[in-house]
Amino acid sequence: MAEQVLTVTTAYAREQMARARAEGGTLTKVAKMAFGSGGVDAEGKPLPLDGTEQALKVELLQKDITSYEFIAPATICYVCSLAENELAGKTINELALVDSAGKLTAVRTMTNKIKDADMEFIFEIDNIY
Repeated sequence: MAEQVLTVTTAYAREQMARARAEGGTLTKVAKMAFGSGGVDAEGKPLPLDGTEQALKVELLQKDITSYEFIAPATICYVCSLAENELAGKTINELALVDSAGKLTAVRTMTNKIKDADMEFIFEIDNIY
């Protein structure tokens, strides 16, 4: 059985890219990362995604992207950190990249990560085009 891909580029982002290539339009900038706690089932397994998502199931916080890096010609690794006091004690199991228009461009579900109050957490999402 093939391993489930838990990060998807949204249909919104794919359509925006297609229109920009065909019509010469512009693309919105990825500006934020959203953190949520609704990305797993009752057994703690990450929920599948279909790419039509435009909201996290249970959004906890949105933060500006800390940094990004081109790790391949068509792959960008976006990084966002949570300070010690941010989301302390919360369970995080879903992430999204949010563009300057407030729309989700990529979504990821993952196993539960409990944010300790005495630790900084750094999250990365590889966005493959």
